[in-house]
Amino acid sequence: MSACTATGKRVQILLSTYNGERFLEKQLDSILALEDFDECRVLVRDDGSSDGTREILRRYEANERIDVVYGENVGITDSYLWLLQNADPESDFYAFSDQDDIWLPQKLVHSKQALARHPGDQPLMCASLSRVIDENDEKLYDLPVPQRGVSFYNAMVQNVLPGHTQVINRRMREIILSRGMDNVHVIDWWDYLVAACVGTVEFLPEYTVLHRQHGGNAVGMTETRLQNLRRRLSYIRQGRGNAFSRQLNAFYHRYRDLMPEEYRLETERFLNSLPRFGSRLRYALSCRAYRQSRKEDLAFRVLYLLGKYKL
Repeated sequence: MSACTATGKRVQILLSTYNGERFLEKQLDSILALEDFDECRVLVRDDGSSDGTREILRRYEANERIDVVYGENVGITDSYLWLLQNADPESDFYAFSDQDDIWLPQKLVHSKQALARHPGDQPLMCASLSRVIDENDEKLYDLPVPQRGVSFYNAMVQNVLPGHTQVINRRMREIILSRGMDNVHVIDWWDYLVAACVGTVEFLPEYTVLHRQHGGNAVGMTETRLQNLRRRLSYIRQGRGNAFSRQLNAFYHRYRDLMPEEYRLETERFLNSLPRFGSRLRYALSCRAYRQSRKEDLAFRVLYLLGKYKL
């Protein structure tokens, strides 16, 4: 097996479906068209669909590389957690898939090549860019390259690595499951925290997914960056930013024995400063946690100061 090509490395694609009849066939067809699909298996869990999704899946599971489980509705986070728990433990890599996107042919080839550059005994994640498309497959906009880079300090307060671009290795799956995932706010954000803190993140500045934006998305991307920023600020002003802090707190308690000292101390400063205005002010003025854009970073510090990140 060549470390340059990562040929022979097995990938299991994890896909949760729910009432996705409108776009599901395009996504499944794009997975079947992957350049290295002969090294892939697909595990699908249907989360209690009531439309024609299950009929579509029954057609595709005739392919020997596609396994489908028909479950009850538990929600997208628990459905993906089930997929992670029940994935093949012998796979080399695991890739998360949305039900209504379109994957580009070299998506997994490039991710495997990036991950193969690192020892497999450490937690690894590869993520990339995606192009946002509308219901008619027309381009809306491209997600930007994270200008300040990916790191644990960014993962503390922002997820810039959407799950539909993430590929993780076997060791990453093992450590996530061994440490548990209680109080996870967003599963792909949790994965970013884990990889950035105790492993390695490989970011590919290339487009590997056409991510569909439409009215039925479970977690969608807004049409413009300004609308996206306004939505996030409104979310936090209403007090729902507390979920971010609770997720970070849960991560800290589960991983603090593995955290490098600088990450542990920064997380403790973030959490311990929350109750008092003076402490929040000092943290907001000197924190290492950051968001990617200057506007979002300033907004984070102001909202933190105003106590909008309570536990």
